[in-house]
Amino acid sequence: MERLTEVVEGALPEGAELVEARFSGGPLLTLLVDRADGPVDHEFCSRVVQNVSALLDEEGYDGLVEVSSPGIERPLTKPEHFRRFVGKEAKVRTVKPLEGRRNFTGIIERACETGFILKLPEGGAEVELSFGSVSRANLKEDIQPR
Repeated sequence: MERLTEVVEGALPEGAELVEARFSGGPLLTLLVDRADGPVDHEFCSRVVQNVSALLDEEGYDGLVEVSSPGIERPLTKPEHFRRFVGKEAKVRTVKPLEGRRNFTGIIERACETGFILKLPEGGAEVELSFGSVSRANLKEDIQPR
C-alpha cells in the first residue's frame, strides 16, 4: 500500500492531495482526494483515475480504482490534517483504551509534530493523543435542518 500511495501522490494534479487510500472489497482501490483550487467533481475524479491508472498498471496493480471526495466528515490521516483543522470538531478512535474508553469527540485544540489535544465537551476536559495512538479520526460535521 505504501508504494501505491507514493505512485498516486506523484500522479495527482497540482493542488490536489491524497487524503486516504484503502482497499474496499477485494481489489477495489479507493482514493479519497481533495483539492485546494476547486471542487472534487466528476470531471476531476475522471482525470485523476486516468492519470493514476496507467502508473498503477506499471507497478503491477491491475485492480479497479475509484476516486472520490473525502466528504464532509473528512478523514484526518496525517499530522498536517490535524494542524489544518485546529478549532474544528473531530471524532477520534484510539488503538487502545485511554482512561477506559477508545472513542472521543471534541474540538482539536492544538496539534504539534507528535500529537494533538482534543477539548472534550464534558466539562471542558482535554485529552492529549499521540498520532500513533489513533486508529481512525474524522471531522465531525453536524448538518442542521433549516
